[in-house]
Amino acid sequence: MSRVLTRKLLRDLWQRRRSLIALIAIVTVGVGVYVTLASVHLDLDGARIRYYDRYRLSDFTVDVKRAPEWTIEVVRTLPNVKEARGRVYLQVLLDLKSAQRPIPGVALSMPGHRADVIDGIMMRSGAWFSSDNSAEAILEHQFAEANHIGPGDRIKVTLLDKQHNLLVVGTAMSPEFVYLIPPGGGLSPDPAGYGVMFLPQRFLQDAADLSGAYNQVVGLAADNSRNALEDTLKVIKSELDEYGVTNTTPIQDQPSASIIRDELQNLKTTAAIYPTIFLGFAALILNILVSRMVIQQRVVVGTLRALGFSAGAVTRHFLGYGLIIGILGGIGGLVFGWWLQNAMLGMYRQFFAMPGIVGRFHWHIHLQGLAIAVVFALLGAWRGSRRAAGLEPAEAMRPPPPEKGGRILLERISVLWGPLSFHWKMILRAVFRNPFRSSVSILAAAVATAIMLTSFSTYDSTYFLMNYHFKKLSHYDLIISLRDPKGMSARSEAQNLPGVSFAEPQLDVLCDLKNGPYEKRTAVTGLPPKHMLFTPLDRSGRDLVVPDEGIILTEKLAEILHVHVGDKIRLRPLIARRTEVEAPVMGVVHTFLGLSAYCNLHYLSGLLGEYQVTGSFLVKEYPGAPERPLMKQIGIRPAVTSVTERLRALHQMEATMAQFIGAMFGITVLFAGVIAFGSLLNTALVSLSEREREVGTLRVLGYTSAQVAKIFAWESILLNAVGTILGLGLGVGLAHLISLAFDTELYRFPAVILPSKVLISVAAMALFVAVGQLIVYRMIRSLPWLDVLKVKE
Repeated sequence: MSRVLTRKLLRDLWQRRRSLIALIAIVTVGVGVYVTLASVHLDLDGARIRYYDRYRLSDFTVDVKRAPEWTIEVVRTLPNVKEARGRVYLQVLLDLKSAQRPIPGVALSMPGHRADVIDGIMMRSGAWFSSDNSAEAILEHQFAEANHIGPGDRIKVTLLDKQHNLLVVGTAMSPEFVYLIPPGGGLSPDPAGYGVMFLPQRFLQDAADLSGAYNQVVGLAADNSRNALEDTLKVIKSELDEYGVTNTTPIQDQPSASIIRDELQNLKTTAAIYPTIFLGFAALILNILVSRMVIQQRVVVGTLRALGFSAGAVTRHFLGYGLIIGILGGIGGLVFGWWLQNAMLGMYRQFFAMPGIVGRFHWHIHLQGLAIAVVFALLGAWRGSRRAAGLEPAEAMRPPPPEKGGRILLERISVLWGPLSFHWKMILRAVFRNPFRSSVSILAAAVATAIMLTSFSTYDSTYFLMNYHFKKLSHYDLIISLRDPKGMSARSEAQNLPGVSFAEPQLDVLCDLKNGPYEKRTAVTGLPPKHMLFTPLDRSGRDLVVPDEGIILTEKLAEILHVHVGDKIRLRPLIARRTEVEAPVMGVVHTFLGLSAYCNLHYLSGLLGEYQVTGSFLVKEYPGAPERPLMKQIGIRPAVTSVTERLRALHQMEATMAQFIGAMFGITVLFAGVIAFGSLLNTALVSLSEREREVGTLRVLGYTSAQVAKIFAWESILLNAVGTILGLGLGVGLAHLISLAFDTELYRFPAVILPSKVLISVAAMALFVAVGQLIVYRMIRSLPWLDVLKVKE
């Protein structure tokens, strides 16, 4: 490009700096979002892969009642099994001086001498065990840190039926517990309330009455795809069935692994959607800007062509506007993306106990972001550039013919057009005679409103889900879980605990449910006929009535099994008799967390070969009753494996969601504001630039700056009001699409649209319009309106 065209380009950019700054801001956000999400995805995924590989996270887990040590050699010889290890897995209760209640946890066996094993651990402090049968423990690092425990401290732990005083020799991290969720704790990590510990193998075998045996097999597979693992687990189950296989878990269903996988998929999807929206709007606005510039500089273009500048030179000149906007917006986006990438990773480090979550500078992502910005900007400038290059010198040097000023459609309806004031007639003509520009304004307002409303909906849906599960369905104070099912005589013992007003029995049994080719392994909950402390609801909000026989499924589980009310499924408990029976589906209930099935407690007990047993108690306490005597009594009972507090789980989820979703919500609303304000300001400035003579004429006729600005303001209000109304409908649709997208086995998000949030979205759009019009008003005040009326040669 020649020096003449370069100087002209820089001069034009400076003259239109206000609108270009807003346009660059949109490009900056679009590129920044892409760089952030794509980089965070790579950082998280890279940390996950390195962590899993270094400490050899198992591809599958098989739970058994008791398998001799030699059966591990049998498993290792099976097809697709690369390596296998036996270990002891035991639910425990920890009695800490700093805690007001017994803390549930799990103990896992590790070799007495440090070795590179499947599901290894990363030491963070202290040392390994002194021997294979020493009363020592290595604690999960997050748990130890949250409870202020370190090497050299001692902790009391109930293992099976005896309390042990263990010496803490170290702390460590495990790839199995990247996202530490306690049982019954919902979806939120609670490091302080769930203890994971690693004990010497021989010591834990003796303490768990498993000398010479294991109750869990973990392994690595040559092919760890879901189908291959499921086939492998079927073979392992067949080989170990006589030892009481109670559960098989492929890595895809491992809780921490599945949560990280879902989060990575969400990042990948969002990285494709949001940048496209922002950069697409930037291209549309730039198209309007360059096209209007070509019309305004028609005579200049003709002069340049007459002086010998080729059509290609003119094309490159006007593409230069897009190139510079793309480069400046792209560079701003790289800086913004680098900052936001590190901010997001800081949040992830609080939720995922995984080393190596650090912000790395990914050159290819940054180059892609810059290239995407330039490509979108050039696409936006392309149409106007080609129009400029197509102008013939002789034709271009003459003033442009007047724009068509025919009647708009509304003018043909005299009943509607006649009563309108002069101002409104000007406004409506400007709107309908520039359909493309008006459409972009409406679309921008609609998308910005939809993004804001959808963000509000996601935030409100999360809290609705928590309140539904922890307040509407659950009315207990505590859940006391037992190691093995007990007879109903245990209920009177629970009822007589200090501070307990009512204890309700419940029985959870892991079962295989089958309907032809469709099958699912999940817990079936046995409820007493008159259950009061846990009340599942149907779609109409009515309490679940437990039938004497048969089973009731949650909607998601019924969908997976392809069954309806009245159908029959095959049900096989994985404990006790493990006899498969045919159970009729008696109803379907509505839940948002997990997959569940319900039946009569007596009916489920019968499937186990028992008359009536319970595996846990839902407990209601007397209001104001002191908690310490109750917790002390629970802590000394070896049959108890965990105590879950409903309100603690709720508050933990609220704190997590307020921090993570609140931050994401704020960022999303900011993005919506950039789209709305940037688009509004640009289209308003373009409209003002092409109607300068109209403004000057009105000023000559005696209109004040405020009166002229009022015309532009009402035009903007009209377009943005239409866009906002459309955006509310679009936001409702997007909220329901998100609800469908997050319809997983782990959780379902309802689409919640609160009237108050609709009003807030409308108010936010009104604020953006007001700020934009304030800028336009200042420009109208400073416009040299006498100069614009002079005839330009």
